[in-house]
Amino acid sequence: MQKQRNRVNLTLDDEIFNLLTELSSLSDKPKATIINELLADVKPHLKYSIELLTLLKDEKLTMSQAKTFFNRNLADVSEQTADLLREVNKEEENDDS
Repeated sequence: MQKQRNRVNLTLDDEIFNLLTELSSLSDKPKATIINELLADVKPHLKYSIELLTLLKDEKLTMSQAKTFFNRNLADVSEQTADLLREVNKEEENDDS
């Protein structure tokens, strides 16, 4: 028996809804699938945010320390994004050769 998937109601502003509609049409994927994939991509960052907020709530971390950790995480994400862009550019260069 297949496990029942969790559902959530979601209200979107017009711009996001229109972007999702266009992406859905171009990719032949349902909007719900696109949203689920986007959330899956940010799951590590959601977990990190939960850890940080838990430490703040339990007063095991100061706001200053939290900002430092958050900024380091943001820098790591920026670095990963840059690495991915370099990889895509290399693949495009190889395809053009």
